[in-house]
Amino acid sequence: MATLMLLWPAADAAAQQPAPDPQPAQAPPIEERVEVVGVTPIHGIGLPAAKVPANVQVFTATDVDPALTLDVPALVADRAAGVQVSDAQAGTFQPDLLFRGFAGSPLLGASQGLAVYQDGVRINDPFGDTIHWDLLPPAAIASINLMPGSNPLFGLNALGGALSIRTKDGFDFPGHRVSFTTGSFARHHVEAQSGGHGERLAYFTSATVTDERGWRDFSPSTVRRVFGDLAWRGATAAMTVSATAASNRLTGNGPAPLALLEEERDASFTHPDRTDNDGALVTVDAQRRAAEHLLVEAVAYYRYGRTRTFNGDAADEDEGPFDAVNNLSDSRGRGAGASGQLTRTTPLAGRDNHFIAGAGVDAAGTEFHFASERAQLTADRGTTRTGIFDEDAAVHLHSAVLTASAFLTNTWSVTRTVGLSVSARINWTRLRLRDRLSAALTGDHRFARVNPAAGVTWQARPSVTLYGSYAQSSRAPTPVELTCADPDDPCRLPNAFVSDPPLDQVTAGTWEAGVRHTRAPLRWTVAAFTTGAAGDIIFVSSGALRGEGHFENVDRTRRRGVEVSAEYERAGRLSAVAAYTWQRATFGTNLRIASRFHPAAERAEIVVAAGDRLPGVPAHAAKLALAATLTDRLGVGVNVRAQSGHVLRGDEANLLPPVPGHVILTAHARRRLTDRLAAVVQAQNLLDARFYTFGVLGDPSPVTDDDDPRFLSPGAPRAIWGGIEVQF
Repeated sequence: MATLMLLWPAADAAAQQPAPDPQPAQAPPIEERVEVVGVTPIHGIGLPAAKVPANVQVFTATDVDPALTLDVPALVADRAAGVQVSDAQAGTFQPDLLFRGFAGSPLLGASQGLAVYQDGVRINDPFGDTIHWDLLPPAAIASINLMPGSNPLFGLNALGGALSIRTKDGFDFPGHRVSFTTGSFARHHVEAQSGGHGERLAYFTSATVTDERGWRDFSPSTVRRVFGDLAWRGATAAMTVSATAASNRLTGNGPAPLALLEEERDASFTHPDRTDNDGALVTVDAQRRAAEHLLVEAVAYYRYGRTRTFNGDAADEDEGPFDAVNNLSDSRGRGAGASGQLTRTTPLAGRDNHFIAGAGVDAAGTEFHFASERAQLTADRGTTRTGIFDEDAAVHLHSAVLTASAFLTNTWSVTRTVGLSVSARINWTRLRLRDRLSAALTGDHRFARVNPAAGVTWQARPSVTLYGSYAQSSRAPTPVELTCADPDDPCRLPNAFVSDPPLDQVTAGTWEAGVRHTRAPLRWTVAAFTTGAAGDIIFVSSGALRGEGHFENVDRTRRRGVEVSAEYERAGRLSAVAAYTWQRATFGTNLRIASRFHPAAERAEIVVAAGDRLPGVPAHAAKLALAATLTDRLGVGVNVRAQSGHVLRGDEANLLPPVPGHVILTAHARRRLTDRLAAVVQAQNLLDARFYTFGVLGDPSPVTDDDDPRFLSPGAPRAIWGGIEVQF
């Protein structure tokens, strides 16, 4: 029935414009697509992707359907090689994006290793390097560059890669559109965008509101996002001022005991687990072409963010009449910065040459409050409010982070077919922590490092390029990690902190080699990589409660794998994107890790051997996206994602059954009813697979008699949404 519903009213994004009249059959033209990518956060004068010695993946506005895609991870996961999405909170708007074994997550405790930029501004939260995907505006995305490997040009935290997002403007995206969708989970989604331009000035604005009851018990969420920009273009100069704002109320009640989920698929262990995110980002981008081969560009920004959490949980032990605890946190941060770069494309020794030099400074301050309230569990495993707080657990911390950097990169065509790239970036970071209640958290920390990169490309044939490269990147420990690094005094994420034993900064080096074919109708890429990280910071489950533990450095970890992807398109009527990734993420040294709830633990510790797999990273992942324009007004699409099982957090020794693998089928369609009006429909998890995306060990005894310590985050069941779009 769901399939019949899909085939009736909708079409794929490729069918947004009426198809041309049929033409006589003829051989398709041979086409070589020249993709230009920004090799730094400020894109400047882009470099042809064929000259980049890495498996860069580019997604444009035609790949983004804001009526069907609610966040950036969902968009990238459907098409990009090496990418998976997990959802520890088992909600809708707080996913983890995993790329080559590194995470870009909104949650503390993940192995953060991705840098994310919007219009040249790094949006990783300076307090914990987390990424609040719900604050990004999907309807305003013009393009996404997914840069793999430890690319030093993207600054701190680009250990496994970087996402560089560019937003729309009215010059390139004129027109107006309004859409509304509704359906499962009582979800209602409204999106509007408008753009226009004159000879010199242009504007673009978008707004989205999404409200849903949620598919799990006690899990409503509301997301409100707006974006706007004003752009000016002159003969030799341009300037854009943009603003992004969001105010979101999210609920994700997290993992639950496996035994409970087998009885009730939508059950929550304890609740509520609410996150309120408010954010604003103002960016000014100016550029001037000083000469034919010289471009100067600068970006300045101001950002504000506030995150409040309320987490109700069972207590470790009853304290009189209280068998639960409410953890409340309030984090307010402000940041500002500026960066600039010079791009020069003057030939060198008669050959093409692309040189970039730049520098930047970023400063951020965060005020963090935490309180722990004694509570009682209700019959449905919720918690009460009592107003009785544990004074010893209170935290009031101020952090200040200052980072200065400088970088350069040069790509030179040594011969007509061989290109050589060299890069380097120096980062200097100072962190100041001030405990407003005592001196326990007060400390000063400084980190500095120069990271190099080099690579070569060889155009073996007009449409075939081979490449190889080595790159290094690093990241400094965040204030959150530094204040939660004592194994003898674990903290409860994302809330309570303790004294701060020093952590080392993480450094990563990536070797990569590959070959790509760029001629239509079939384009493909094969890439192999290995990333070794020294001092990798992981979160260890060492406390008495689920989610409690500490951060520590691991001497060595390794992530290696192979990515294979292909794209086929024929006559605008049929397109297919397929990708497969094999990856192995392992510990590179023997160590003992605290894991209180592990059945094989001795003195609350487990022995981890070199070669044991890191939690959360599947060995195999595959995806297929098909889209077809069936008639001038009707198009359909099908997406399939599959991945193997992965290790639970807390089972770093790989002794327990893993989180099972799964296969998810999604279908969507669009039918154009008139030149301005279209109907859309989407079916998620069409086969209604029961699957899990994240696992951790915990103690289920406070609310159940089962002693299985495995807590899993369930995936959403089958769901269908439908709606309309109006363009004018």
